Amino acid sequence: MKQILLMRHAKSSWENPALKDYDRPLNDRGNKDAPMMGTFIREIGYKPGAVISSPAQRAKETTNLSMEAASVNSEHIQWSEDLYYGSMREYIKAIQSVDDQNERVLLIGHNPLIENTAGVLAGSEQKTAIRMPTAALVCLESFAEKWEDLAPGTCQVKWMMIPKVLKKTGASY
Repeated sequence: MKQILLMRHAKSSWENPALKDYDRPLNDRGNKDAPMMGTFIREIGYKPGAVISSPAQRAKETTNLSMEAASVNSEHIQWSEDLYYGSMREYIKAIQSVDDQNERVLLIGHNPLIENTAGVLAGSEQKTAIRMPTAALVCLESFAEKWEDLAPGTCQVKWMMIPKVLKKTGASY
């Protein structure tokens, strides 16, 4: 069974209005939430074999912080401009491009595309069915044998986690 982890980048800073959207970094909360979500991934045993991330600054920082905390080697990270400039179709193509030896992939991207991708893969017919606050993580499962067979409506939501819930549990993430 193939598993898809979809993560929205952590909270970004609007402190410098002169920065282009692409260049906005994480704010203090984002810098805490990203590694917390990575630790969660590691602790529950859901480390991805492949990671594909938007290279926009806030997504890049989220990826680096969370994957370091998850103990995922940086050689497993791929950067794709399509996850910033593209469409939901590019998000699905990115998943379909993963080597079939990997049973779990993680995409780190932006709203509304990350929410829409989760919703469409779970069968919501292009409507957002899953609301993902910053640093949210959704796990989808597919019975597809090959990543290239992944298509809208072929997945089911297994679980979702958000930083706010982790903080309330008092877990050591």
